[in-house]
Amino acid sequence: MTAAAGNSLLSLKDDFYVPSFELIMVDHRLGKDVIRDITQVTYKDSIDQIDSFEITISNWDAQTRSFKYSDKDTFLPGKELELWMGYFGKEPLRLMIKGAITEMRPSFPAAGQPTLVISGLNLMHKLRTTQGTHTYEKMTDSQIARAVGQRLNMRVITNPLAEALEERYQYIIQEHEFDIVFLMKRARRIGYDLYVEERGMRLRSQQSALYFGPTVNSPEDGFRLTYGATLVEFTPSLNISNQVGSVRYRGWDAVNKCRIEHTAQREEITRRGVAPDAGRDAIERSFNNRQEVIATRPVNSIREGQTMATETHENIAKELLTGSGSTVGLPNLRAGSFVHIGGVGKRFSGRYFVKSTTHTIADGGYTTRFDGRRE
Repeated sequence: MTAAAGNSLLSLKDDFYVPSFELIMVDHRLGKDVIRDITQVTYKDSIDQIDSFEITISNWDAQTRSFKYSDKDTFLPGKELELWMGYFGKEPLRLMIKGAITEMRPSFPAAGQPTLVISGLNLMHKLRTTQGTHTYEKMTDSQIARAVGQRLNMRVITNPLAEALEERYQYIIQEHEFDIVFLMKRARRIGYDLYVEERGMRLRSQQSALYFGPTVNSPEDGFRLTYGATLVEFTPSLNISNQVGSVRYRGWDAVNKCRIEHTAQREEITRRGVAPDAGRDAIERSFNNRQEVIATRPVNSIREGQTMATETHENIAKELLTGSGSTVGLPNLRAGSFVHIGGVGKRFSGRYFVKSTTHTIADGGYTTRFDGRRE
């Protein structure tokens, strides 16, 4: 995923302007006639998937009665581009993605104009190059991330304060995996984010970098969205089917030759989905006797086993109350940020962590859809 933007609480009182986008091909400049043929641009990001884009283009030349782009190399897979989105007005357009085209999909319908859809992924996709086996001795996760970054020829940004608290492992092995996939697994294991910090051609700045560390947004950052005003629609879900009262880790410490066991209780975790005054105790009693057992995922120390049990319980609890909604197009509303939902009642109003977003500019204007979890 890409970085979420914004470091202060934002309101939607300012006027919006005409939706606008800019498409920049890395190897050539697109003419205005090509831009006019683009009928829809869509950008998607997620906390656990590679960011993607999809662009729909009119593929028919009425004068020459021929297909304009499907037989040309303008949007050939492999070509790199930048997609910027926003509004004409006071603020500059926001770089949404810098990526490569991975698919071109023409449509020749029975009725209506032929179109061409191109889609692709951000630069993280290109980091899946060669699977390899590597070992890391007496290193923290941030040190491992920087070592992986050197092999990928990517600058890695870490958080010094978080790194100071990280465990130093005696021995970690990366066994026949893509470097970027291995690093994503390490990030998820300790609750870190991993994403590309984009640097566009218009910015004339340094190359893109990988961020490896805890979420940088404060829970108080984000947009305030109110149903009936700035929040167009919202559908929350309170689901207890996968919730547990505790998570138990069972493993073996091969170095110290001892058993590793740790149980993370519900009361110990920091995010429990529902506020105390919204019926949390009654809801948690319904699954308090349920336990998740982890016995097949090896760890390298007692501390790592404890962290795995706690993080697993945290991740399960985060999915107790989720929601999806839509609002006017907000280019700074990105996966990894927060929204403050209001006007939907006491139980479902509150702060939501955004798991994914979909930004679309089309004939109907600019809209942003999002999926989140209550925190």
